[in-house]
Amino acid sequence: MTEAFRYTPYASALKPFAIGLSAIDPADWIEPDDDLPAYLDEKERLLAEHREDVFQADDASRAAQAECLALLTDHLLTRHDDRWVKTKAGVSVAGRDVPLRSDDPPLITAGRLVQDDLVILEKRNGAWTLTAGFVAFPSAWSLKEKAGLPMEGVHAHVPDYAGGTRNAMMLSRIFDNLQPDLPAMRLNWSIYPSGDLFWPPEKGARAERNTFTPAINFIRVERQTLRRLPETGAIVFTIRIYNDPISRLKSDPALATLSRALADKLGEFTQEQLAYKGMIGRRDAIIEYLRQDN
Repeated sequence: MTEAFRYTPYASALKPFAIGLSAIDPADWIEPDDDLPAYLDEKERLLAEHREDVFQADDASRAAQAECLALLTDHLLTRHDDRWVKTKAGVSVAGRDVPLRSDDPPLITAGRLVQDDLVILEKRNGAWTLTAGFVAFPSAWSLKEKAGLPMEGVHAHVPDYAGGTRNAMMLSRIFDNLQPDLPAMRLNWSIYPSGDLFWPPEKGARAERNTFTPAINFIRVERQTLRRLPETGAIVFTIRIYNDPISRLKSDPALATLSRALADKLGEFTQEQLAYKGMIGRRDAIIEYLRQDN
């Protein structure tokens, strides 16, 4: 496996849209790399230009946000002290100082420290609910539309995850039983027309009107984690984006097996799943491209 393809969930035995959660060591909760400065720069730009699109929170989530910031800061300064350094006012990362006590909501401060997007889930009226989020890099979904909704509302249009489905009930049980010292991870993936990090729904709609060329597409992999906060009982949902150019699968002979695996996995998608991923008109062309001889 090359360095560019850190995660390849499409090469696993998991079916598309499987929950696929696995336990991880708390020490591996956050996964920084040398792209950290670029991600943080993009977050700052989006906060300045699209604040309401990338950050939403209700007032009652403040305690969970603060606990998330405290836990995250401790983790970064302890586990990744080569990148994050304590300063008099806060934390230094990638050549910038992030004050820990500011007028910003705690979740914004937390999100300015890491490449990951951060979402707070809290049990409200018996349902796990999205109460706060700093999501700078959405994968064709709108934080403004999902904020304040229970998980059944958040997943209303996701195949096999709507209210009453087996997956929806399993997720609720997983959230209920999640322990603070046992975070979990899953991988999600799709294929996008570019490697842009900020991908709101309207951007996908515009891209669909363009001429489709498989070779310029990217495999967008989300590394997602779930971690229970011990004091408030809230759950922190993290999303880290990896963008891999699909052309690498064809230009590197060592990746031929991976190219075939991706083509095979795309062939397993149902029409409903393809529609959700925006790939009904693109899937066959991508498969043909992947299966062509180099």
